[in-house]
Amino acid sequence: MGNLVSRRHLPFALALMVLSALLLAACGGGGSSSSTTAGSSGGSGSGGSSSTVSEEGNTGSKGLVAEPPTEPPTEIPLKQPLPKKPPHKSVIWLACALPACQGDLSAGYKNAAAALGWSFEQINYETLKAAEGVQQALNKNPDYIFITGIPPAAFEAQAKEAIKKGIPIFSGFDTTSPEPKTNGLYTQYANYPGYEVAKQLGSWVINDSEGKGKAVMVQIGEYPILVEQTEEAEKLFASKCPECSIETIDVTVEDVGEGKVPAKIVAFLQSHPETEYVWFTFGDLATGVYPALQTAGLSGNVKLIGAQANKVINTELSKGNYAAWNTQAQEMGGWLSMDAAARLAEELPLEPYEETGNLPTWIIDSPETAKELLDLPEGEWPGPEGFQEQFEELWQVK
Repeated sequence: MGNLVSRRHLPFALALMVLSALLLAACGGGGSSSSTTAGSSGGSGSGGSSSTVSEEGNTGSKGLVAEPPTEPPTEIPLKQPLPKKPPHKSVIWLACALPACQGDLSAGYKNAAAALGWSFEQINYETLKAAEGVQQALNKNPDYIFITGIPPAAFEAQAKEAIKKGIPIFSGFDTTSPEPKTNGLYTQYANYPGYEVAKQLGSWVINDSEGKGKAVMVQIGEYPILVEQTEEAEKLFASKCPECSIETIDVTVEDVGEGKVPAKIVAFLQSHPETEYVWFTFGDLATGVYPALQTAGLSGNVKLIGAQANKVINTELSKGNYAAWNTQAQEMGGWLSMDAAARLAEELPLEPYEETGNLPTWIIDSPETAKELLDLPEGEWPGPEGFQEQFEELWQVK
C-alpha cells in the first residue's frame, strides 16, 4: 500500500463535512424518509439474474465499473511553480466554533501562511453568524480573507463590501461557483463538480454488489453540497447500474445534535429489509448508528459506507464495523487555498486543478488501511506525504 504518512502531523479534527452541513443550518426541515430509485428496479428484491452495468473497467466478477482508488496519491496535483516568492500579504482565516474548524483545517491555513511569510490572523466566529465574522475581518482591511462551508449568500452585504474594497475571498466546501465580480469569491475547493466522492463510493457499491446494490443515503436535505452527492450517486446508478437503487433518509441538524439519527435509520431498515448499504453523506451522521443496529439485530444485514473519514470513522473501519469510506486531504485544503492566493499575488491564473474545485480523495475499504491511518497522530489522512514541502517548492520559499 502507498505511504500514508505526512511529515508534519497536526491534531485530530472532526470530519470536515459536518462543517459543510452544520454551518449552513437555518431551520430544521422534516425528518421523514423519501424514496428515489435509479434505473428500472423498484427498490425491492435483488433484480434479475445478470446485470448489464458498464462496458468500462471490467476486471472480473465484481469489476463492473472502474475501481475507485484505494491508495492515497503521493504528489499534490499542482505543477506550475511561481516565478519568485510572492510579495508579503496580510490574511485572515475565519474559523467557526466547531472542532472541524478549530483543528486540522485551521492548522492548514496557519502553517501555509507561515511558509509564505505572510501575516496571519485567525478570527473565530459563532457557527451561525458568519456575516458578523466576515464583517469583523473586513474592518481590519486584510489583503485576503479565507472561509469554508458558508455560501456568500449568507454574508451578501459583506461580500459586496469586499468587492468594493478589492479584498478577494477564498472559499472551500461550498457549492457556490467563484465569481469575483459578483460574489467576491476568487476560488472554491472541495465543491465537487461532477462529485468525485459520489462516483468513487457509487462505483464501490456497484462492484461490491455485483451490480445489484440497494442503498439508502442519509443526508441533511437543506444543504446543496450533501444533496449533490445523492443526486450524483443516483445519476451513476441510473447510467451504470440499472439493477441498483437508491433511497434517501432526510435528517435535520437538530436530529444530529440530539442523537436521533440512529433511531431513524433503524426504523427505515426495519421497514425496508431489502436495503444492503447505508451511505452517509458525511461522517458525523454515522455517530451511534452501528451500536443501534447491533441492538436491533440489524448489524449483519447492511454495510455502512460514507463520505469524509475522520479518526472516529477510521476506528470503526479498523474494527470491520464499517465497509468503505471516502477520505480527503483536509489539512491540505488550507494549503491549496493559500496557493490560489499566492498565485493571485503574482497575478497568475489558477492551476488547472484548482479550477476544478477538487480536493484529493480516495476510498478506505480495509481494516489494515484504517489501522495505518490511526497510527498517525491525527488519526486521519492529512494529504500526500510531504505535501507541505511540495507547496513550498512551488512558492520558491525553500
